[in-house]
Amino acid sequence: MALEIENIVNKHESVLKKYRGLYVFADLLAAFLVLYALFVLLNMRDIFLMFSTFEPYTGAKYSIFGAEIVFETLGLIVLAFIFSLILTAVRFYRADKKDAISLIEEKYPVLRERMRTAYDNRDTDNIIVRDLIGGVIIDSKPVKPSVFLNRKKLAKDLLVTVFAVALLAYVAQTGYQTTISPYDMNELIENIPFPGSDSNLVSVEENGGTSGDQQNNEELFGEPAVIVVEGTEVDLKIPPGAGQGFTRQEEGEQNNESFVQSGIYGSDATASQAYYENLPEGYRSVIQSYFEQLAEE
Repeated sequence: MALEIENIVNKHESVLKKYRGLYVFADLLAAFLVLYALFVLLNMRDIFLMFSTFEPYTGAKYSIFGAEIVFETLGLIVLAFIFSLILTAVRFYRADKKDAISLIEEKYPVLRERMRTAYDNRDTDNIIVRDLIGGVIIDSKPVKPSVFLNRKKLAKDLLVTVFAVALLAYVAQTGYQTTISPYDMNELIENIPFPGSDSNLVSVEENGGTSGDQQNNEELFGEPAVIVVEGTEVDLKIPPGAGQGFTRQEEGEQNNESFVQSGIYGSDATASQAYYENLPEGYRSVIQSYFEQLAEE
């Protein structure tokens, strides 16, 4: 009996995995067709002309399954497939995945809690477990594999797929495309005001200054400042780039006296006339004789 309940659960798990694979394929197909239709409408084939790497290949034709496909069309197919694969993987991993036992217990209340308990205790051998497993086997016979099929999900994917195919057929028949192209998107991105690109910022001029310096310089160097030092007005000026601070400008007569070289004197010591004049009266002869004796020694 333990083997029989295990086979029943494994069979339902296998069916559930097949249905989940069908969901992934339906999601991938719908996303691919929608993205490819949008790429065609938005003239995304021009994106290959914006990169020099693809320039040698633009306009080339490739034979695939007996049909000639232009490089730009093949590139759009690859891009649409990559993006649709990423979207499908994200949706699959974020989806709520329930096991087969949980889904069966939701659809068949008579098996609620009983089927899980019987499967978890299938290796236990007593009369209570054998009776529980026997009852679960009997009650699980009406369970059909179609209970795991999510018809609403498949219907949505089918509706989106039909819409995308109809849109592609209309574009192929009429050649209709929008006026939007990747070039317009590139201009739109360039015009987006990023942080730090405020128009109020002052632009730097070629000479290292800014566009707002001209007015400030006129105010700074236009009229020299005047200060009063000891009752006299003194003009102050800051020369641009001098870096020497304030300079005092005063008008006066220039002294152009030429340099006169002094005469040649001997190496002997001579007494200064001013020295004798400054000696106190009454002691002049005494002091003079003292210094003369010092000079002789």
